[in-house]
Amino acid sequence: MNTNYFDCIRRMRASQPRVHCLTNSVTMTDVANVLLAAGGSAIMGSHPAEAAEITAICQATLLNLGTPDESKFAACTAAGREANRLHHPVVLDPVGVGVSAFRREQTERLLHEISVDVIRCNPAEAYTLLGFRVAQSGVESGVEITDEKRKQLAARLAQTYHCAVLLSGRIDTISDGEQTVQYGGGDDRIARITGGGCMLSALCALFCGAGLDGFSSACAASRLWKASAWRAGRETDRRQAGMGQFHTALFDAVDLLRGGEEEGWRKL
Repeated sequence: MNTNYFDCIRRMRASQPRVHCLTNSVTMTDVANVLLAAGGSAIMGSHPAEAAEITAICQATLLNLGTPDESKFAACTAAGREANRLHHPVVLDPVGVGVSAFRREQTERLLHEISVDVIRCNPAEAYTLLGFRVAQSGVESGVEITDEKRKQLAARLAQTYHCAVLLSGRIDTISDGEQTVQYGGGDDRIARITGGGCMLSALCALFCGAGLDGFSSACAASRLWKASAWRAGRETDRRQAGMGQFHTALFDAVDLLRGGEEEGWRKL
């Protein structure tokens, strides 16, 4: 895989993409702030009456399905259709898609209406999405899976929806159905803040908005987020601080790393 991360960062920084974020109310502020720290910006228009219009003035669209209701799914459908019409990239974050019949039914309907460029999800969400299109057996989504199984799952989901997939976790697995890579590193404390996955999805959309393809965008976002978590952990330990410092240090790290200073990346 030949993605040049320094070029990805420079391209994103130069274009300063604007992302239409239909995200959840729990993590809205952090999603907006991480995009600003990374060098982009966000518009968070979630009413169905304005969703398509806002999508049209952005370079990418993020559909984060957390805290859903009928109005939000209507807005996501309108935004997704307009993005597809304009050939703007769409990133889907199917938050908790398997936790209720309502989420499953609405998400399945949404995926029949629109095409997406990147799906960022965890293994449990991936198995649920596969169940919409492919007969599933067993309950693997509820257990820890091996790194090899992650590769197979990400590739299968990518092939099913004809998009790139970022299966996030201790090891991030990215696939477009033909090529698959995995990235470790980061810091385990990322799992102890709300919205780590939501922010990663937003970074995927940001790189897509800079004109990168879905696979390259997911790879660049994963690398940036893993590196930022590592730096935040190092700074938190240096200060002998707690999770509040780690949360703040994440944004500082994104801001510093998006400068594209190659020596800083090489030390990771």
